[in-house]
Amino acid sequence: MKAAFAEDPDAYIRETCRLDPPVTSATGVLKEITEVSLAGRDFTFQPGLLNQYVISMANRDPVLFSSPEKFDPGRINLHRALTWNGAFGAADEADYPRICPGRCLSMDITKVVINHVLGTSAPLNAYFGDGVPPTAC
Repeated sequence: MKAAFAEDPDAYIRETCRLDPPVTSATGVLKEITEVSLAGRDFTFQPGLLNQYVISMANRDPVLFSSPEKFDPGRINLHRALTWNGAFGAADEADYPRICPGRCLSMDITKVVINHVLGTSAPLNAYFGDGVPPTAC
């Protein structure tokens, strides 16, 4: 695991968060009458109703992620995970209306903490000062 983190810290953290996202769900508002079948019963919901969608389940969709329960930081489609209320790092990232504004800061802080725990810490100014730039966003 240490080698996987050292090889690509961003991918390691993103894959960890795909499996256990910091944002597990979000709420939206229905824009039109919506018919849904739940537990064998049909329901009709009116516009304006709040509904919640579960991001953590989407990140384990076997149609999108092969072996979705497996930890694999080398996934070629890791940018498709909806970990920060949107596809962080995807070409269309700006199209997500609620992408987390703190996603880059959270990645940088996580790298500092993990490097400290592993004993591979760089000086803090390498992360937050005039040294190596933080995660590109």
